[in-house]
Amino acid sequence: MEAAGGPLLVVEILSPSTARYDRVKKRPVYQRQGVEYWIVDIDARVIERWMPTDTRPEIASETLVWTPRGSETPFTLDVAAYFRAVHEE
Repeated sequence: MEAAGGPLLVVEILSPSTARYDRVKKRPVYQRQGVEYWIVDIDARVIERWMPTDTRPEIASETLVWTPRGSETPFTLDVAAYFRAVHEE
């Protein structure tokens, strides 16, 4: 979803080669721009949810609810079901 001038949400799939860059370099840039940032850790089966003012992420392993600015209908992600599907369980 695009707001005037930029994204509302960025979702990264963590990989060993980019983990440090995603967490240390990209995350603060997105936070300064007021963008919500999710880091999907396939191996740990969690999603780190970073809000623009957070110093620590919310760790979601069961359910994640996101309501974009200007929307009345939230997007709900069943995190546990997502990872079961990813791991073909």
